[in-house]
Formats: sequence, structure tokens, C-alpha cells
Amino acid sequence: MLGVTSVPAAAQVEGPPDFRPDQWGQSAIGAAELWEQTQGHGTTVAIPGPSVMEDHPDLRDNVTVNTDHGENTEEMDLGTELGGLVVGHGHGMDADGGVLGVAPEAGLLALPTEDEMGAAIRTASQDSQVILLPSTDADLVEETRAAVADGVVVVGPAGGDDPNVISVAGTDQDGQLVSGSPGAAQIELTAPGDQLYTAGPDLGETQVSGAPYAAALAAGGIALLRAEYPQLSPEQVREVVVQGAQEGPGGLPALDLPTAHEQAAQVTGGDGIIDEDLALEAGEEPAVPVWAWFAVVGAVLVFGILAVALWVRRSSRDPYGVEAERREEDERLAADRAAEEQPARRQKGGRRRKPRKS
Repeated sequence: MLGVTSVPAAAQVEGPPDFRPDQWGQSAIGAAELWEQTQGHGTTVAIPGPSVMEDHPDLRDNVTVNTDHGENTEEMDLGTELGGLVVGHGHGMDADGGVLGVAPEAGLLALPTEDEMGAAIRTASQDSQVILLPSTDADLVEETRAAVADGVVVVGPAGGDDPNVISVAGTDQDGQLVSGSPGAAQIELTAPGDQLYTAGPDLGETQVSGAPYAAALAAGGIALLRAEYPQLSPEQVREVVVQGAQEGPGGLPALDLPTAHEQAAQVTGGDGIIDEDLALEAGEEPAVPVWAWFAVVGAVLVFGILAVALWVRRSSRDPYGVEAERREEDERLAADRAAEEQPARRQKGGRRRKPRKS
């Protein structure tokens, strides 16, 4: 069940409105406590299905829209609201006003589509670390299973029966499940999902309620964990957010990011990226061994010295052309000497006759 309450746009009040003090959902899950370590930089959360207002001031520059599976239509409310809870960064990238998402430095990949959800999920699994499903009504088990096999965490609102999706139900400020929540058997995790401020229509902000928005907060929190510990598998991420949860309504797990972060540190030994393959997945280049740097530098120096020596040798062999002139002079003298030593040819009829005897 979704609920939306309109809030005046930023242009209708004096100065940019700042809703951060009223964003109880981010505070309840402890998002700000992880921001000293990471704000989600290097991770991408994909939302297949709804369109997103990519020029919204709270989302601008954090959103990429892929229209391979459908057009980014004018029906952008749901996608923009979900995106604001995940990657909202406030107005003008300085958070002086507007709303903040759980992972304000993460990227958002919107894949709007009406009838190609399976294909959109397959595309999302190639370019993101987290997929946020706005609904779990459709049968997408095959696609979500493939996404998890590709190392992507899939999150969605509770109510479906897809075992590959971390199913999240919403709670209110009293810690109770919001109206319309499914039974406990269909809930794996709970998160704030009532009267949440987020990016809204007309470039403004709005209040929303419902399980999809609780799933959005969980997806943003998982983006923070994946940014800090990208080597965690989807199964390990699922484990740390559930085992690191606080006790929620009816004993259900309630998302708590600081405790989940501690669980992730225990699973990984407190290390971040641990090998070159994981470094590449996180968008970082693998470290080059020190000996390789010395070998390269040494080779460059040797070739440089040889090149300089060869140039000096060639340029200093006869810098003023003296040897060349001397060779020409020697050749000329030799030619003159050879000409002088050659006997003169006698002219025709010039042979002297012997005198006759008398």
C-alpha cells in the first residue's frame, strides 16, 4: 500500500527547504553513522520499471537513464520517490536543502519499462551492485536468480514469494508494521516506510508511505555496505543485514546499518577489497608490484643512456666536416698524381726514321 502527501516545491518557499531533520527513516537505520566510512561512492543501484526525473535538483548528476527497454515517460513519481530515498543528495549537490538519500554518493540506474522487466533486470545485473524492484508481484524468479549469480543483491517490497529477493516491509515511527503489510512469513527484513520525505513531482519534495519505500531505504543501506565491502557475496550481504538487525515488530528483523557494518567487518576480517578481481569490480585498478616499477624504470634509463651515447658518438665524430674535406683533398691529390705518372701519348706519324747508310 502506497501513500503520498504533497509538499510545496522548493520554488514556493523562501530559500531552499531542508527536510533532513524530518527524515526519521535515515536516522532510524543509522545511515549517517556509516557516512564517515562511505556514502556509497562507486556503487550503483538499479531500478527497473518506473521512469525517473533525472533533472530533479535532489537527484541531478546521480542518475543515469537507460531507455533500451522503454521510454522515460512523464509518469515519474514512483521512480523519482524511490531514487530520492536511495541517492538523494540535496539541492545543488551541497545538501543546503531538499532531501538526502541513504547513499548520497551512489549512482542510480533507471531502466524504465512496462513489459520488459525481465530484460531490464538482466541489463541491470551487468551495470549495478544492487537492484531495487518496485514490486514483487510478477514472476521474475529466473531473472533474479541470474542477477544473484552475477553478484548482484536484489531487494524488493515484501509480499511476493521470490526467494532471490530480500523482502522488506515498512514500519512507522512507533516501530509497527504499516497498514497493508503481508504476513510475517513473507517478510525477511523491516525498515522505515511511513511518512518519509523524498524527492517528488514538480522538482519539489513529497511524503510517501509503503513497502516499496522501505525497500528503497534498505537498498541504499546495502549500497553503503557494498561500497565498503565489495567482496561480500549477495548471500553474505543478506546474512549481515538480517543477523545485524535489531528486533522489530513481532520479533521481525529491523534494519540497523551500524550493526550490519560490524557484521560485515567480522565476515571479511575488517578488510576492504582483498584481491585484484574484486578491485576491478569496485572500479579500482589493481596495485602494481614494486619490483615491476623498478624493472620498467631501469629499462627506460638503460635505453635512454644508449640512445644518448649513440647520438653523441654520431654527432661528435666529425662535427665541423674536417674529415670529409680531408678525404676530398686526398682523393684529388691522388688523381693528380696518377695523371702525372701516366706517359704522354705520342702523336700519329711522329716516329723517327733511321738514317740511310751511304
